[in-house]
Amino acid sequence: MTKERGVPQEEIREAIGELPDVQSCKIEFGKGNSISAVHILSRTKRSPKQIVRDIESVLQARFGIAIDHRKVSVAQLPARATPVAEPAPAKAVRPRLVSVSLSIGGGRGSCGVVLERGGFEVAGEATGVAIGAGTLRLIANATFRALEKIVSEEVAFDLLDVVRLKAGDRDTLLVLANYVSTGDVRGLAGCVQYEGNEQEAVVHATLDACNRIVEMLPQTEQTEYEISPFEDE
Repeated sequence: MTKERGVPQEEIREAIGELPDVQSCKIEFGKGNSISAVHILSRTKRSPKQIVRDIESVLQARFGIAIDHRKVSVAQLPARATPVAEPAPAKAVRPRLVSVSLSIGGGRGSCGVVLERGGFEVAGEATGVAIGAGTLRLIANATFRALEKIVSEEVAFDLLDVVRLKAGDRDTLLVLANYVSTGDVRGLAGCVQYEGNEQEAVVHATLDACNRIVEMLPQTEQTEYEISPFEDE
């Protein structure tokens, strides 16, 4: 005997719909508000027998309704695949200045610039006239030589000029250059406002001119060399 009479149909639907893995349910009621059929759409995480037992239990416990398991049909859909989060795009790594050194004598000079990118350090060197703005060009050229080593593709940077400017009351350096690769020549410009160390400011202005290009180029793989103790000195 059942006690379906007087039980709200919608309340029964809600109770069954709250069961685990039940996606939707349709209940057919017969005369006297009795349940004649229950149709369930579910996922495949749990077996149809488990779902039927859950329905029998909730109807009996909450509504005092005993239902023949043969009145319950279960159709199952494939289980939803767990979405795999796509890896975040790698953040572009720009070179940074490690050190700059300058040696001048007799109107000529040599400059060394060390850059770091992704834990990989490279050094660039340049020599030439070191009078007036020639000193600034030496530093910019040394920076370009380091940049050419830090990327794995055949590229070249051709310095056009380094210009001192005044922007308001701030000292400013402007670096103009060409970027040259196979079938591609682009004009570059970078600037930086600075106080104090003009040598480092030249490097930063040079990097500012090249950063958008360099961050798109693959980095040279670092190679470690080991000298054998048996090699001739």
